[in-house]
Amino acid sequence: MTKLNPHDALGLAPPAAHQRAPQASGETELSAALAALLPQVPPPPALLSRLRQRVSASQAANAPFHTLRRPLQQAPQAGWPAGVQAQALHGDSWLLTLEAGCALPTGDGALELLVLDGELDDGSGQPPLKRLGYLLGLAAQPLRAQTRCRVYLRRHANGPYRAPAQAQRLAEPAWQPLRDGVQIAPLFGDGERYTLLARFSSGARVPAHAHGVDEECLMVEGELFLGDVLLPEGGYQFAPAGSQHGDLFADSDCLLFFHGAIDAAAVDNTHRAQQGWPAL
Repeated sequence: MTKLNPHDALGLAPPAAHQRAPQASGETELSAALAALLPQVPPPPALLSRLRQRVSASQAANAPFHTLRRPLQQAPQAGWPAGVQAQALHGDSWLLTLEAGCALPTGDGALELLVLDGELDDGSGQPPLKRLGYLLGLAAQPLRAQTRCRVYLRRHANGPYRAPAQAQRLAEPAWQPLRDGVQIAPLFGDGERYTLLARFSSGARVPAHAHGVDEECLMVEGELFLGDVLLPEGGYQFAPAGSQHGDLFADSDCLLFFHGAIDAAAVDNTHRAQQGWPAL
């Protein structure tokens, strides 16, 4: 587990990007796919056995994760006001669509929010939060959609973030390099856990790493391999503390919303120094 500390020096060199790996599927689907590709020439038994072993190992490695890979189906749900469509992600995390004019009650505890599309008034008297606008704190007034908008929402009544003394509000992200091909925009951190946006260029890679705390990933744009699981746009994954991700690899540009700890394996301070940034 790594804290955002400008005085730490890790000096890790970025490994070379690997080629796109096949997406995991069940043995039945794999056999059918192979048969469709080679209808007249069945694969050698030894090859099929090795492929099945790889699929089984992949399924076992990804068993701890809660992953939503298909476009999320939202619907009105009990407990939300009229005009709100809600999709449960995990725990107190939600993906919401608010119709124009809809007001969202703030509830108890710290409220964390990222605008994905549209405009949202947070009652601060400042201009509405637009795409990638971020808020964390105790909102004094209901949040109101100025236009039809989509938001990520997490309530922190029981942690992991306590409400900061003053609400944290960012109208737009401020980017900095993490490693070659990866930029981050830190939104909030408490010394152990951090919320940030990560922007991957095509071919960028983050090495395999363990999770010291629970981790959330929401794909805002594009798609990204988390190990050998392809997380498409709109997809979500929760990785519990103690689990481990394989390499993160982008074979096209993408944008990821992240909540968790920044692992040392992800940071290349040599690259940051070359770009004029202090060490993390």
